[in-house]
Order: sequence, then C-alpha cells, then structure tokens
Amino acid sequence: MRTFSVKVSHKENLREYMVNHSELFQAHAIFVQLYSFSHNKERAADVAQTLTTFLPHAVLIGTTAEGAFYERNSVTEGILVSFTTFDHAEVKPFVIESPTLHKPFEGDSNELVILFNSGIDDHTVLTMMGKTPFIGGKASGMNQTSFIVAGQQILSKGIVGARISGQNLHTKVYEETFWKPAGRSFEVTKVLGSRLFEIEGLSSLAFYEKYLGYDMAKRLPESSAHVPLLHLLDGKETPISVLKKHRDGSVTINAFLAKGSKLQFSYGDATQMAHSYERIQKRAEMDGLESLFSFSSASLPKLFANGFVRYFDSLEELCTLTSVLLESEYYSDGTDFHYEENRMVFAHFNEKDVKQKDVRHLPLHNQEMNDLDGLMALSHLIKASTEELETLNTNLQQSEQRFKSLFEQNPNLVYSVDVYGKITSVNPALKSLLGYTSEEVMSKHSLQFVSSEDVQMTRDKFYQTFQGMAQTYDAHLVHKSGVSVLFTITNIPIIVNGEITGAYGIAKNIMNQRKAEEKIAHLAYYDVLTELPNRLLFEKLLNESLKNEEEKLAVMFIDLDRFKLINDSLGHQRGDQILKQVTLRIKEAIKDDAVLARFGGDEFTVLLPGLTCEKDALMLAKRVVDHLKQPILFDDVEYFMTVGIGISLFPLDGQDLDTLMKNAYIALDRAKQQGANYIEFYTDEMTDEAFERLELESYLRRALEKEELTLFYQPQVNLDEKKIYACEALIRWNHPKLGLVSPAQFIPLAEETGLIEEIGIWVLNEACMQTSRWQALGYDDLSISVNVSGRQFQSERFVESVREALRASGLSPHSLHLEVTESTTLVNTDYSISMLNELRGMGIKVSIDDFGTGYSSLSYLKDFPLDILKIDQSFIRNLQENNADAAIVKAVITMCEGLNLAIVAEGIETKEQGDIIRSFGCNFAQGFFYSKPLNKDRFEKLLLSKRFPLAT
Repeated sequence: MRTFSVKVSHKENLREYMVNHSELFQAHAIFVQLYSFSHNKERAADVAQTLTTFLPHAVLIGTTAEGAFYERNSVTEGILVSFTTFDHAEVKPFVIESPTLHKPFEGDSNELVILFNSGIDDHTVLTMMGKTPFIGGKASGMNQTSFIVAGQQILSKGIVGARISGQNLHTKVYEETFWKPAGRSFEVTKVLGSRLFEIEGLSSLAFYEKYLGYDMAKRLPESSAHVPLLHLLDGKETPISVLKKHRDGSVTINAFLAKGSKLQFSYGDATQMAHSYERIQKRAEMDGLESLFSFSSASLPKLFANGFVRYFDSLEELCTLTSVLLESEYYSDGTDFHYEENRMVFAHFNEKDVKQKDVRHLPLHNQEMNDLDGLMALSHLIKASTEELETLNTNLQQSEQRFKSLFEQNPNLVYSVDVYGKITSVNPALKSLLGYTSEEVMSKHSLQFVSSEDVQMTRDKFYQTFQGMAQTYDAHLVHKSGVSVLFTITNIPIIVNGEITGAYGIAKNIMNQRKAEEKIAHLAYYDVLTELPNRLLFEKLLNESLKNEEEKLAVMFIDLDRFKLINDSLGHQRGDQILKQVTLRIKEAIKDDAVLARFGGDEFTVLLPGLTCEKDALMLAKRVVDHLKQPILFDDVEYFMTVGIGISLFPLDGQDLDTLMKNAYIALDRAKQQGANYIEFYTDEMTDEAFERLELESYLRRALEKEELTLFYQPQVNLDEKKIYACEALIRWNHPKLGLVSPAQFIPLAEETGLIEEIGIWVLNEACMQTSRWQALGYDDLSISVNVSGRQFQSERFVESVREALRASGLSPHSLHLEVTESTTLVNTDYSISMLNELRGMGIKVSIDDFGTGYSSLSYLKDFPLDILKIDQSFIRNLQENNADAAIVKAVITMCEGLNLAIVAEGIETKEQGDIIRSFGCNFAQGFFYSKPLNKDRFEKLLLSKRFPLAT
C-alpha cells in the first residue's frame, strides 16, 4: 500500500498527476480524500467529478479543512487530494444523513472507519458509532458554511466515511499531545461561556501581567501562543488560546469554561515531541508502518507554531503521510471514545510485513523555548511564584491557627484515627455529645464506640476511606450512658507524601434533625386536622394499586352537603371540630376495608381495593350514608349531615389515576344534583353532562350582567275573600342561545358555585321595588313572598341586605314575606332562631316552604319563630276527600291553628282541591288553578281585572 498527495490548482494538473501514477489504475482498492481549504462548493464538486470520472472504482470522501501538511509546508489555500492504494484490503463508502443519525452504526470491530461530519455535534457521532474503531474529525467552518464530500455528493449536514478492512491489514489508532504544564494551577472566578473575566479575583489581563509580565499581557492575543493555558478537567489537560482581549480586562478564548475551572500555564516541550516521535517510530518498527493518517484541530499549530512542520518532516521519513487540520478531531479504538482540541490523533496502516528502511533521525528542537518571548514569560512566572511562596509561608502559619480554632471550637465531634482505626485525636465536643473525656477514648479502637447494628457498615466505610475515597454515612454512636445517638459522619483520608496515614472524621448529631424530617414527612402525606392521608398520599397509594392490573378497585368521592354554611355561621374552628366527628363516623363505616383520605375542605376520597363486584362499593357507600344519618352533637346542638358520593371503577371507568379521579368526581357531581345522600356510579353519559354543566356555569356567571334574569309573579289568594292578597316572586332565566332555562337546572348550580348570594340579593331588591310600585297604584295590602337560599340565609350579610332592599324600595317590612326551607334552618338551629327573631323584630313575616319534605319535626315548629307554613304540593297533588294525603293535610292544618301559624296550600290545580283544603280550614292557596306565574305586566292586568277564580 502507499499514500501520496497532490495540491490541485486546476483540472489539468489533477488529470496529469493521476496519469503519471499508473499504480492508481492497477491497485486492488483506492481510497481518495479531498480536503477543501475554502467553502467553495462548486470548486469542490468540480474536482470530485474529475476524480470519479478518472477513477470510477475509487472510494472518495472529503471535507472542508483549515489546512494540511504537504511537501514540508503548511497548506491553507486551494484543494488537497490524498490517494491511498491497497494491495489486498477492501474499502467501502457510506453516507449517513439526518433521518438516520440516531440509529446505531452497524460496524465491525475488525475494520477501521475513516469519517468526517458537518453540522453534527461530536457526541452524536461517538454515540452512533458504538464499538466500531474509527478516526476522523469535524468539518471546519460554521455549520452553515462547512460541507463534506461523498463521491459527487456535497452535503452541508451529515456523515461520510470509508470502511477499510482486510485479512492482511493491520491498523492502530492513538493520540499525542506536546504541551507540558508549568507552575501551579489557578481557579476561574468569573466567566460567561468563552468570555473569561477573572482568574483568582484578577481580571484576565491583570492575571497575565502578574504572572507573564506587562509585555506579554500587552501583546495578547498573539503572545498567548508561547505559554498557553491548560484547562484541567477529569485528569485531562486541554490547551486554550486567547482569541481577543477587551477593554474591561476580559478575554475571549476558544473554549467554554465554568466558574471554578482549573487552569495552568504550559509550554511546547521538545522532549514530548521527541517522545511522541519515538513512540511512533517503535510502532513502525514493530508493525511495519506503511501509511499514516493524522487529524488535529486547527488551533493546535496556531498555539504551537514552531516545530510543527519539522515534526511532520520527521514522520515522513518513516512512512507516507496525510495530515489535516479540522475543527475538532476524534477517534475510538473500539472501547474508549475521544474527541479533543489541540491534540493529534493518528491511524497507521500496514498491509504486509516489510523491513523498515534506514531512517534519518532529524533533531527536534524546542523552538518555542529559543523564543525570547517564551523565556521571558517563564522567567516572570518563576519570579511571581517565588513571591507567592513567601506569602504562602505566612498564610500557612495563620492557617494552622485557624485549623486549631476550627478543631477545638467546633460544636460537632471532630477526631482522627490511624490506619488501624485507633483514635489519635478528638476535640472537646466529645464530652457534650457522648459524655466521654478525651483520655477515655484516646488510643482505643473507634469501632468500640459504634452501636452493634452499625459496626459492620462503619468498618466497610473506614476500609473505603483508607482506599482514598471520602465517605459520608449515618451511624449510631454509643453515649457513655448507654444510649444510642444518631450521627451523620464524614471520613476523609489523611494523605502524606502520597501515602494514606489515617483518616479525619466529623460527626454531627442529627437526632433532632431526623425527628424534624419525620414530622415534615408526616405533614407532607397526612392531613393536619383529621390525621387522614392527604391528597398526595392518596394519589401515591392509588398509583401503586393500579400497577396490579389484575385487581379491580373502586375510587369514591364523598362530599358533605352545605358544610360551608356551618363554617360561615359557626366559624372555622367550630366547623373543624364538627368535621373531626364526621371523619370518625366515616372511618367507622369503612373500617379497614378501604383507604380513607381527606381530599380537601369537606371532600373525602376512598380507595377500595380487591373489588369483587360493583355491589361491594355500593355497600360501602351505603354504610357511610347510614353512619351519618344520626345527628352530630356539638355544644348541645344537633347538626344533621348529608353527603353525595360518586364512584368510578377500575378498569371499567378508567385505567389511570387522572381518569378514575375525574370520573369519580363527575359521578359525585351527578349525585349532588339528585339531592341529599345520593350515591352515583360513573357512566359515560355523565361526561357529556359535565361539559354541559360547565358551559351552563359560564353562561350563568354573566346572566346578571347581561340582564337575562327576570322575575315572574304567582298570585296567592284568600279563599274567603276571593281575591289576591300576595304573590310569590319566581326567578326565570331567558338565555339567547339556550332559551328559557328551568330554575331546577340553574338554581342548584348557583348554590354550588356561590352565585346564589348575588342572584338572591338581586331577586330581593327587584321584588321589593316592583311591589312598592304596585302599592303606589292603589294595592296597599299587596305583599310579596321571596325565597331565600340556604347559603344566602346563613350569610352574615343577609339581614343587612334585607334592610337595604326595604330602604331602597320604600316597601314596608310588613309587606315582605321571606320563605326558607326546613333544611336551611336545621344546619345551625341556634343561629337560625336568632336570625329569624331579628327578621320578625323588623316586622317581616317568615314562612317555612315545602313543609313535609324535610324532617317535619313538631319541636321544630314549636321552637322556631315562624308566621306562615306552606304545605308542599306533593301532598296536594293526589288530594281526595278520604285518602292518606287528606288526613295528613288536615292534621297539619289543625296543628298550625294551635301554634297560631297561618297556612298556605301550594300546588292547587283543580277546583276540588281548593274546596277540600278550604273545608279543612285553610283559607290561603296558590296554584295553577288560580294562575300560573306571570310577568309583571300580565300580573298587573290580573290585579286590575279582579276576577276569581283567576285562571282563564
């Protein structure tokens, strides 16, 4: 085999060169490398076409480069073509473009790959190549201007390469460097990428001036080539060149550093070059070196200008050579990857056993050190280092005093042991931390004071420390009293003249810290008020359960009804106490069958694993409802609690946490819509309803603003006098898109979202204002009845809002009737009684709406200050002379006469129903038989007509 090169000035000289080398047309295989020292793609493509036309069977790859070694000189312009002929080896080309960059390269450990890349980071190349031996580099120039060559293809991004293999082919890859460190290392104290601002507190220019002299600092960046800095990282030394200096004293370098990086001055060493040459010579003698490829980064000859050409002159005496300067170079021997800057990587080839020809060894002079600049720089470095030694001696004495203070005054236990583990020193903190005096522990084995369960682990840690590795671990040490105390211990090897002579130890008592950490961990996973698992722990447990795909489980949401009313009326502290009692009831209900967690506020979640069927979840939910049916007694007051429960099942309703939780919550929402103590299992139809409900909520929030709400009025009649004496204000919502929305749809939603308070105040003001207008028309005795929601009634601002409505409208309090439900007043009876008394004291009448649908307690009617009781229409609907409903209605009317309560019968739809209740002694009624709810204009006409019955 043989390698030879030509610098191409025009097509003719390339053709002539190839014609004069007949071996190119007789070789078994030809490998051609094209190096373009400009970014002229057209010129490179023209040369590539000429090569492939004359040598159609040759493998051609190439790249843009900064320069090359050619005919004892450095070449930096034009195009250089290198030919390598093989007698037996096979050469196969390959191209890798963007879509396949992340696929592993299918290579062979018995072949060597030569490759170049453009526009791809080095790490990607190394990862992709795997265990295939290779050598090459990155195309020089920015990604947008560099390119690579594959036959007649010119690529701006990708990888081109040649796979070289053969039974008689012997290859080796390796690297060489020629920089030798000088002086101590320095720490970078301020840097931003490649902009170096400060080294050990000095600006970069001041640093160069201090250690290399004023003249060297002044002539930066050129002078940095004589004594470059080495970047010390992970045992490797990478030379750094200064590219530019700035007025603020900073410099731009050809590397990216971080704060704390270590730097050291260096110089080009002729001895290292000689050693490198000798190593390559020995390889040549052992392996019969025939051809040598060398790749190095462009910055290397700039840093190490003198001696570079002479080095390659010497190598050409050993073998035929191709040497190129790229942006960065890399190689792999099949095991370790390397990609470097300011080093050289080599691949040498031998295709047959040959005797080495006599080699004339040229002397390699260190021309750098013959340079006055280099000598002056090193001289200044030595002087500056001597001055630092004098300062260091003074600092050493001060450091000794500081160390003594640190040792003796340290609140933590500080000690030292020899290589056998015997204690050689200990600080005074020993007495306060473990109760011993120093005399009691000196020269004793340190493991003697370690708790038995931690002895083996501590012994292992000491062994690793004596191997040169610092160790940090937790262990229990035995107090003189016999109590085990937990410490965090750090052992650091003591190294003297490169030999480990013992270890220092620092031990910190962490008993209190560990207790605090355990408390914090508990707070992170458990609810402070109820001691139940919180949302975070519940979701963690649910995720763990979901890993067992064979096991069915249920997720439940439990939400207390109207619990906010308790907090608003009693205050949060009392509300918390009631919530604790509710928690105990639920825990009693689920026992150990499931995991109960507090999700937040008045919401609980339940995880029921090991589910056999849907009935298991239903029975558990029913137990929860049953356990809450008995009233909660607090401060001698009974509180009735109801809940809504939503359930989703795994895997039927979802196979991940988010889906199961979402669907259980949707089922809860449906249960809450149905009323108190409802249990709902999730169905797919609920999701659509949930979206509709969200849409409805968004519309409702703007209904007042857009004046979409209006009031209708349903007459209440005096059956004896056969005339309208009052009316009930009923809200209606006419939405431009949805049309007329039923109050049954939006009132519960308003209650749930809190909008009911704002809507309720609007209803109260509007009703009072309209009634005042009708009274001004001559209907002085007309009263208005307004429904009050539970949330509105329990609000601290409710009474004031009533006063404001009366004041603004001028309506007499005697003309206002407020209707509340039984369940509203039973939430907090003491508060409700005081609220009702205050309203009645103002002259307002209070009625109980829908009587008979709640608890209907007789004591409730006796104790509460009421004026009117409204019998629910469910009793009126099937009212006949002698049925059960008639008996109930008659009994209620008789009872109210004794309690001095007025009675209003709701839902009268026929003349017979009206006659029956009148015969029972009820003189006030309301229903469609008399009139359906009317808008204000039609109601006013009805007043004027004075007809009876009213309905037409």
